[in-house]
Amino acid sequence: MWPLLAVVLIHALIVGLWVAPSTAFRDAVGYDRMSEYIHPWFEQNWSLFAPTPRRGEVMFEARAYVVDGETGEGEATEWAELTAIEDSLIRGTPAPPRTMKLTRRTADDLHGARNDMSAEQRDLLSANYFRTPIEELREILEDSDGDSGAVDRYMRADEVATLIATAYADVTWGDQGEIARVQYRTSSRRVPPYSLDQDRTLEDMEPTVRDYGWRHHLELTDEQVELFAQYATTEAD
Repeated sequence: MWPLLAVVLIHALIVGLWVAPSTAFRDAVGYDRMSEYIHPWFEQNWSLFAPTPRRGEVMFEARAYVVDGETGEGEATEWAELTAIEDSLIRGTPAPPRTMKLTRRTADDLHGARNDMSAEQRDLLSANYFRTPIEELREILEDSDGDSGAVDRYMRADEVATLIATAYADVTWGDQGEIARVQYRTSSRRVPPYSLDQDRTLEDMEPTVRDYGWRHHLELTDEQVELFAQYATTEAD
């Protein structure tokens, strides 16, 4: 019985740490270790049993700085809204692919981390890190006053966001020259409150934009770019 009791106690401890707020002990155990235990194969969202309609919209945009191979001159591209691509994947599809939530989840993760940061930390996120290693941003954020757990969450989300922006840039602008660096930004807007004397829609609401600096263009394999092309070349409605 003692080994069984020990297993039950360890399991309860890990689950308790997973749902608990960020603490020094929780950070010492490590997010990745707990995640591998809690989600070994599949992830189940609680909203499967208690669906709650979204009360707002988040958007994820990306652009790149492209250098012409002949002239050596560089230019930033226009912003591309990747969440519009996901809307096209969802609309009229009973069983849409998992990529339909790719940028929305990333934007939610970025917003959640930002909300737990201090004003000083949030200001640091708009700095450019395409020559300087991004890990230096982690060190600066941790040296600032704020939640260390929020820094870990942001750095994980930044890595995913930079990867998405890099893959989209390679597919969309890769034939125009060398992709020197990439940038992403996120925004959100709330559904307007219901009122009988007003006829406002979500499109009438002004979004709150959150800026981030330029990031280093990541090196992707041809296979990775080819797989992402199936997502990136979808026509946005």
